[in-house]
Parts: sequence; structure tokens; C-alpha cells
Amino acid sequence: MSNPIGRETIETMPDEWQLSLVTEESTAQTPTDQTVGVSNLYNRICELESGSRINDAFVTLGDESIPNGYLQRFGFTTELGYSYDAIIGIPVINQRTDIPILQTSAWFTSSHGHNEHTLRSFVAEGVPYIFVGPEGSFRTKSKQKPEEAITLASSAAAVLSFSRYIAEGEERFIDKHKRTLIGESRGAMVGMGILAMDAMFDQDVIFADLTAPCFPRGFEAKDILKLSGHLISEPTSLLKLAGRIGLSRLVHYPSTIDPHPKGLASQIAIGPALFSGEAGDLARLINYDKIIHITCFNDDFASMPDEWDKIFKEFPNVRITPLDGSHLTIADPETLNYIHARNRSLHFDICVNGTDNLNGQHIFNRAHKLLT
Repeated sequence: MSNPIGRETIETMPDEWQLSLVTEESTAQTPTDQTVGVSNLYNRICELESGSRINDAFVTLGDESIPNGYLQRFGFTTELGYSYDAIIGIPVINQRTDIPILQTSAWFTSSHGHNEHTLRSFVAEGVPYIFVGPEGSFRTKSKQKPEEAITLASSAAAVLSFSRYIAEGEERFIDKHKRTLIGESRGAMVGMGILAMDAMFDQDVIFADLTAPCFPRGFEAKDILKLSGHLISEPTSLLKLAGRIGLSRLVHYPSTIDPHPKGLASQIAIGPALFSGEAGDLARLINYDKIIHITCFNDDFASMPDEWDKIFKEFPNVRITPLDGSHLTIADPETLNYIHARNRSLHFDICVNGTDNLNGQHIFNRAHKLLT
């Protein structure tokens, strides 16, 4: 290995990482398609941690008072050379918990519009929130181009690095280690990396709510026909969605898409990682005891619920729920209502059992009752 992992780092890894590490005796074996991405992450974990560190180009972009607290906007650049915008939401009145929600964006979306609406809705309920935009979402004056390609693992590392950085300065409102996680589409795929690597960044994601994570395996030629068939249904879904969102929210939704050339270029650069199957590789590294809810939509081929089921079938606290709709149903208000219900159920369980004795199935079942 050109960049071997130090023994100290290995000892801090989750047990399943240590058991799966490629030893010197086994390096002569040819890795299969199923293990290439995984072993590559093992080799690069130290690089991911150092590359995601926030350099001196950290900028506070503004503060905003909101009814239940305040928002702060930031821009930062990692040592790897990628820049991100970010928002944190801090509830000051009626704070329900100090365990923040982490989130990063879906493909081709920004920190505004739909994503900011989600953030504000949770802050209004007393939950602190940390949102990190995609690569290229913060415009810097530097013309230096990152030398490494964007991966889901490096995106996950950037989110965890920022979360750790913010927690050190907001200890009154944010737990230093405990986290919950929300993710949609790309955000859910990056979420697999966050769940796999949280311990390496001195954090613990105690609950994850992931919506429409895509391509747990690599995209294949045979997928083109199925994917195109589902894409045809998206315009109809968009019209239905516009009616459900309502005019008061719809007028703010164009800002969900970042039209800036730098942002669009970065989004295109993210594409290969999304279609590579890396999300599935990362999912195979997740601790067996993690509590995860995954929502997939019946008319969204890219979500591949059967593939996720293969990966998580032995996990006692993972539930995969199929719902009617297409990929754009992510933005349906009803989808957000489900996420809120599961979050409320989680915090009820925390009040009863603490964070170390949570039961995923109880949380999921109670959330269902809250909505019926």
C-alpha cells in the first residue's frame, strides 16, 4: 500500500472495518468489483480525514434571526481544495435537544429553497441543524483546482469535518459527538459514507433517515431503458408536486437549483461517483447496530430498493419503506411529514431509554402511529 493505515488508526476503526481490512498476506489476491471501492476507502481513510480539514479560508457569510432562534451561513474550503457553503440553525427558544441533524444536498440542489425550508422546519421544532452544500457551492477567489476527483467518501468527510468544527464553537447548543442524519438522493448516498465514517471523526450518528438513495450498485447498460422509462414520468410528478407544495412555498423553490457555472460544473463532476456503486460499497461498512430508515419510491428505478435490501437484510434496526411516487416525491410535503414523525418518535425514545438503548423498530412503529 502506498499510504498504509497506522496501527493506532486501525484500532479506532469499527470492528467490521478491522475484520475486513486487506492484510499483507492477502494483497496478492485480485480484488473483485464488489471490493474495489471498499478496500480503496480503507487505504484512503487517513487521506480523507486530513483532506477534509477546514483550511484558513473559513468565512461567516451572515446571520439571520428567525422566530425560534437564528441561522448562520458560512463558506469554507477543505485541504483537498473543494469549497462548500453551509448553514447552521440554532433553536434558542424551546430547544428540544442538543443533538443536531446533519444533512447535505441532493444532486444539483443548493442550500436554499427546498433544503432551507427543511432546515427551518426542524429548527422551529427545537432541533439544531447543520447543513453542508455540495462541492463548489461556496465561491472563492482562488483559481486553484482540486487535483482529486469528487467521491461520496470525500463529500461525507467534508460534512463530518464541518460538523466537528462547528460543534467545538457551539457547545451550549450542540452535542459534541451525537448526531442524527437526514439525506435525500445524493444526500442519502453521501449519508452512507457519513454512517460508515462517523467514528473516525469522533462522532456518532444515532439515527439516519435517508430518502431515495440511488445506485447501490454500479450503473449498467441494461439500466438505461428502465431509467429512461421512469424519467418520462417525472414531468407529471412535477405538476402534481407543484399543486401539493402551494404557491407560498413554490415561489421560493427556484432557488433550490444553483445556476452558477461553477456550481453546475461541480455538480457534473459529482456524477461519476453517484453512478459508480460507491454508495453501496460505503453501506457495507456501516456498523451493524446503526438505526436507519430508508424511503424508496415505486416509480424511481434509481433507488433500487431490492439492492439496498440485500445489503441491509441482516441489520436489526434498518427498515426500507416503499412509497408511491417518483424521485421528485422527495420534495412532497408528505415526505417531510414522515421524516418529522420519525424524528419526534426518536426523541421520545431518547427521553425514555437514553441514546445508548434505542430500538429502531420501536421508533419506526411509533412514528407510523403518529401519522394515523
